[in-house]
Amino acid sequence: MNLTLTARQQLLSIVLMSLRLLSTPAEEPAGREAMDDATAPPPGLYYLGYFLKYRAHDIRLPVADASAPGNNKAESTVIVNRLLWITEHQLLGADYGMEILAPVARNSLQMSAYGLDLQGSGGADIYVSPLILGWHAPRWDVSAGAGMWLGQARSGTPVAPGSGYRSAVLSAGATYYLDESRSWTASALLHYQRNSRTDQGWRFGDQIGAEWSAGKRWGLLQAGVVGYSRWQVSRDSGPGTLNAHAQSHALGLQASYIFLPAKMMLRAAYYQEFGVQAASLASPQGSLLRLTLIKAF
Repeated sequence: MNLTLTARQQLLSIVLMSLRLLSTPAEEPAGREAMDDATAPPPGLYYLGYFLKYRAHDIRLPVADASAPGNNKAESTVIVNRLLWITEHQLLGADYGMEILAPVARNSLQMSAYGLDLQGSGGADIYVSPLILGWHAPRWDVSAGAGMWLGQARSGTPVAPGSGYRSAVLSAGATYYLDESRSWTASALLHYQRNSRTDQGWRFGDQIGAEWSAGKRWGLLQAGVVGYSRWQVSRDSGPGTLNAHAQSHALGLQASYIFLPAKMMLRAAYYQEFGVQAASLASPQGSLLRLTLIKAF
């Protein structure tokens, strides 16, 4: 089997890549909350506002373990409004809740070797979850959930904010407290994502995502190490897709501080990606800055 990509195939792959790449940062809050992300909060109504900045200068090509030639830059700036409601009701012995996310994104992609200079902005895909479950014990918390990215946003151009397809997401995770005072924590959260077909007939393979953290709390301040990985577990299908599986990994740091009188928390996290492999479409390898404001009502 000939696995050599022609220049035209590479260009097609890169243009299609931006449809997937530049919607990805908007999905971060539902999949990569980092420190203690496997812990559901107590019953109440919460607003979470996110500012996300993703930058990549390394675009990994499909098939070949190589970067795209020339000077490349992919950027996405996303603002996400997230409303989370943990009710007073219980289901299966767990606190029951639900949530909705509404992102807005501004995307750009420049690739000198292929003459690409693209920009797009607007409302991104909305995420809804009718099921969030949280169990709590003195030394551990467990959570589970189900939701869907609606795929309703504009996706007709390569850097449009929408992905062009719906995605169903299942998640489960746990936080363990290493001491009785709950100052040392370790957490992990897993996601399984299945995507629908695009209007062009492509369906990107199922993915498993994992987020983890280990940290220490000093009163109202918490800091630690965070990371995430994503593995594609089934091949892409549709015209021109390849029998390959994508993956990406990242390592970073996070800190947060609680303002008790205002019932607010501020978080800041920075991730650096590594080990990115592309499947049918090219994939970026870059860095992510995430700032989060959490307000309890």
